[in-house]
Amino acid sequence: KENHKGGTATCTQKAICSVCGQEYGEKAQSEGLEYRLINDDTEYEVKGIGSCKDINIVIPSTYLGKPVTSIGNDAFKDCDSLTSIDIPNSVTSIGDGAFYNCDSLQSVEIPNNVTSIGRSAFLNCDSLTSIDIPNSVTSIGYCTFYDCDSLQTVEIGNSVTSIGDWAFNNCTSLQTVEIGNSVTSIGERAFEDCRLLTSIDIPDSVTSIGKSAFYGCDSLQTVEIGNSVTSIGAFAFYDCYSLTGIDIPNSVTSIGERAFEDCDSLTYNIKDGLKYLGNSTNPYLYLAGVVSQDITTATIENNCRLIGVSAFYDCDSLQSVEIGNSVTSIGVSAFYNCRSLQSVEIPNSVTSIGDQAFYNCDSLQTVEIGNSVTSIGDHAFYNCRSLQSVEIPNSVTSIGEGAFYDCDSLTSIDIPDSVTSIGDWAFYDCDSLQSIEIGNSVTSIGDYAFYACDSLTSIEIPNNVTSIGRSAFYRCYSLQSVEIGNSVTSIGERAFYACDSLQTITFNGTCAEWNAISKGYSWNIGVKATQVQCIDGDVDI
Repeated sequence: KENHKGGTATCTQKAICSVCGQEYGEKAQSEGLEYRLINDDTEYEVKGIGSCKDINIVIPSTYLGKPVTSIGNDAFKDCDSLTSIDIPNSVTSIGDGAFYNCDSLQSVEIPNNVTSIGRSAFLNCDSLTSIDIPNSVTSIGYCTFYDCDSLQTVEIGNSVTSIGDWAFNNCTSLQTVEIGNSVTSIGERAFEDCRLLTSIDIPDSVTSIGKSAFYGCDSLQTVEIGNSVTSIGAFAFYDCYSLTGIDIPNSVTSIGERAFEDCDSLTYNIKDGLKYLGNSTNPYLYLAGVVSQDITTATIENNCRLIGVSAFYDCDSLQSVEIGNSVTSIGVSAFYNCRSLQSVEIPNSVTSIGDQAFYNCDSLQTVEIGNSVTSIGDHAFYNCRSLQSVEIPNSVTSIGEGAFYDCDSLTSIDIPDSVTSIGDWAFYDCDSLQSIEIGNSVTSIGDYAFYACDSLTSIEIPNNVTSIGRSAFYRCYSLQSVEIGNSVTSIGERAFYACDSLQTITFNGTCAEWNAISKGYSWNIGVKATQVQCIDGDVDI
């Protein structure tokens, strides 16, 4: 028996106090913490600091005879005098912002039963120097350790499958990270500005490295990327100017824009004036750029699979390029502003043409697109004013926004049945375009899609099309006749505005359906009621 805070207590054979439930020899539990019942009143969650004045907090495993299983959202937020926290094994979750802005917190031991750590849980814990995330944890959330600028070492357990966006962003003292072998994704900006990080080993389990994941890690010298990574996000290693070498595994199928920009120490594999990155079995996997922008001809190595973002950007003397048969994608802005380029043959291996890929190539006259391309990116051939003809293969399913914007010399276009959508501005101001054949699978024609196609005289819109965008055929001065299929349910404002030569619109539906589409006033879409002929007669409003 002993006097226990004014009451008599007895100890069991296991030395458990009958008053507080604490085992003899345990740390003194903090009093005054605020709790609330959860899970049908069977468990307790630590709700907040309450009246507790401790700076070294010990959370009990039970409270009023029930287990403490959770630390709630914002439970210790802004407790700037808190220096340590003892979390019992009963706890399985740490909530969002649980220790947000505890800038004196120096040590935390996360018990082996914790499965989830919430968003911003330790954000701005400036004094925290190390963290060991146990194998029980399955994910590290958004901004979990953001701005822990004294954090030096991190060990991530083998059950963690994802490292969230911004998870360790701006941990400026972080020197070593051990990533568990179950992680499949590293989120956007996850380790951005970890300026003392010198090396990183990305295990084989990882399939994606997010945008700006290691942006500004300017001490990073070596990176080992596992053999399962398929995508490296934009700016992933931007401004890692100490990085000397990196192996790009054969599994990689996409690398985002400026992923390795300002990596001034990076060693490239040079061949025929082109700069490549790759690995020991294929040193030419990724075409990163050119040795000199004065290049006039380029032969891309046969083993190259990816033409990188902006690879030939501003090479305005480039006249011809030969693309190898292993290339699967042409990156964003790959040939941007190559103003002397006259022709290009895209092989059958290529599946995608990136946004702005041939932007402002105003000498480009002919393009052959291989029969595996599925998408033509936004503004892909923007302002290719000399382009006279292009054959879109049956593999293409989408034509991006502004894809052929201002292609003044283009006279005809055949959109195959595989295409389901024509993007906004897709053929804007193609003023030599005389004929268009729209495939039977197209369901939408975007806003301004054929704006100012001055030479177009007729158009047949097939039955699968359900919407014609705003100003889609605005200022097609020579357009005389239009046939619209019976599936159209919406026509945007001014779709046929300023079509001064337009005589008839044949609508393969009823007059009532037409009036519903035009809201009873055909002039909303730029035509007169008397120009419209439906299957049951002329529209009469």
